[in-house]
Amino acid sequence: MDGEAIALVCLALAKWVTYCGLIGLTGAVAARGLLIRCGPTDSDTVVERALLLLATYAGGVLILAAVARLYAQTYSVFGLDGPVTMELLHVIGIESRWGRLWQPQAGVALLAGAAAIAARWRTLLGWRIIGVSTVLLWMTLPSTGHAVSFGTYVPWFFQAFHGLAAGLWTGTLVAILLVVSPLVDSDDGNEQFANLIRRFSPLAMAAVAALFLTGGLTTWYYIDTPGQLWSTTYGRTLLLKVGLVVATGTVGVYNWRRQTPRLGTVAGVGALRWSMRVEVAFALTLLGATAVLVHLAMPDELG
Repeated sequence: MDGEAIALVCLALAKWVTYCGLIGLTGAVAARGLLIRCGPTDSDTVVERALLLLATYAGGVLILAAVARLYAQTYSVFGLDGPVTMELLHVIGIESRWGRLWQPQAGVALLAGAAAIAARWRTLLGWRIIGVSTVLLWMTLPSTGHAVSFGTYVPWFFQAFHGLAAGLWTGTLVAILLVVSPLVDSDDGNEQFANLIRRFSPLAMAAVAALFLTGGLTTWYYIDTPGQLWSTTYGRTLLLKVGLVVATGTVGVYNWRRQTPRLGTVAGVGALRWSMRVEVAFALTLLGATAVLVHLAMPDELG
């Protein structure tokens, strides 16, 4: 594997970890909101702790990912000709244009991690800061990607809401999976879980609709002709991503149409949990394809 390929792998892996952290953070905030709307339950304290633990881990992952992105970016610029040093990290992270756009993202990641820890003592304030930090992270993430290549903020807007929609869909799904056990182990837990899933379904459908809409509009900006979808690496990777979105969405529709009506029983909950795991596996693969895509040259950049 040559140096450029290694650089692409490092950049994509760091971005994939970033996406995973953001998905976890978004899911924790959204799932908590859904649980509050479901009304008080006997397992509220346990579930709150589980979601806060998810937010804490996600914040930590985002901080590590910010450091990993800085290293990967520095390697892609200088590492092909020599070792990455602290001086080179300083050049990319502090003095470069990319670094100036990366700094707010790293700062908000630190804020989210600190808020998750502080929420153990100031619950409401902590969760509010986590929620604001999550939105800010999605809004600033496109600033270090393709969106800044255009003379307009429109692609930036589309990408930010594209990511937020993905977080609301797959992140909430992950969070629900993590809090299933304390819910179903409590009195009337199966019915509480069923109520949570019924409230999640409209959110998921709205998020998927927004995902396809913003994804299509972004593609319209990035792809000039349909032929570029199969004649360029960027286009083929984009098609792979679309296929994974369709696969993930298909499992989600199956869960909604076939598994949700069976909720309220132990067998129904078990079957849905298995299907949700499949949906999450597809989603994580989808995030991997996206992480590669955002670091590939757009067709116009190939000259």
